[in-house]
Amino acid sequence: MKFYSTYYFKVLLVLFSFNLVSCIDPVEPEFEFQENLVFIEGFVATSTGASFVNLNESVLSGSGYLNVFIDGAEVNFINTNTNEIIRLIEEEETYVPPANFIASVGDSWQLEVTLSDGRQYQSLPEKISLPVAISSLSATYNPNLLFKESSNEFVPGHSVSVTFDDPIDKENYYYWRFRSYEKLITCWLCNDGIFRNGACEDHDPPFGEGHYHTYACETDCWKIRYNENIKLFTDRFSNGNTINELPIADVLLYSKRDILVEVQQYSLSLSGYNYYKKLKDVVENNSGFNAPPPAALIGNMFNPNDSEEFVLGRFTAASTVTSSIFIDQRTAISERQLEARPPVLMPEDFPEFLGQEIVSRAPCIEGRFRTSVHPNGWPTAK
Repeated sequence: MKFYSTYYFKVLLVLFSFNLVSCIDPVEPEFEFQENLVFIEGFVATSTGASFVNLNESVLSGSGYLNVFIDGAEVNFINTNTNEIIRLIEEEETYVPPANFIASVGDSWQLEVTLSDGRQYQSLPEKISLPVAISSLSATYNPNLLFKESSNEFVPGHSVSVTFDDPIDKENYYYWRFRSYEKLITCWLCNDGIFRNGACEDHDPPFGEGHYHTYACETDCWKIRYNENIKLFTDRFSNGNTINELPIADVLLYSKRDILVEVQQYSLSLSGYNYYKKLKDVVENNSGFNAPPPAALIGNMFNPNDSEEFVLGRFTAASTVTSSIFIDQRTAISERQLEARPPVLMPEDFPEFLGQEIVSRAPCIEGRFRTSVHPNGWPTAK
């Protein structure tokens, strides 16, 4: 198992005993620490790259409880209309379907998970409803975008807002995620070592403490980041209206490089909205995602072989529309970026390599957090 560190529960999970009301409704917990409790979050969506499954388990550590990634599982999406099975693969501490996978409106899907120790979990089926189109996106810079508990200060960034026409024929429930793309200059950094054979290797003789080398990207390469909080909306009080410039994404100023923000707008079921609303309330009342919430919620996942086991999290099948906005961050931003920027060192900066073959570039390794594939919406001249 590896430590899991994406936007949900990064350090600690406080677990609980329940009075079960329904396997599809969020349940208020009574708190107590508990080990080996499974958390599952899964989405099947109608846009490429928007479907995934996260698996974690609570483990007792020396300083408390941690959520760790569960590797080696068999994870499948099952189309209950056609019995089609989509096998997910493990990639950088998440499970993803084939790159070209998209679901269809009207289909019903469920999730099945089998852990390496034989434990089995599955979800109730969910039907995908009609999507709602995005009319436009806009971005506004704010030097005090949000408060970060980890640094005890307000941090800068862009607030991305959406405009769309809400259908009048029914109540709609919306959930937004995003991923952002920043073009990299440096693809590899080796602390106290050098880049050889696709990895950092120790140097003989060893460098002094704090010595490092950076390596420029061999090809175009983009760093990918994901949202760190939950954005929801219900049209209960605005059914059938145009929703104008609703803030739906907080894009922090991790760097001052240009950035492309790809927004995914999910159309949820009522039960899906209620689950994420409860989770949002818990998170925001407990210092946000940087300090994990003291509870998770029961969704629509269960162990078919053990009705007494409580499975945390939820599987959601939802129609998805995707839209992107390119943000030029090089103008009129005086605030300091949140990530330190290492200098790019050139071959002439390596006197210790005299007489050796000098490697100054490194490949862009494809994965969930990095890509060499030109993102849709990135200007060709940039």
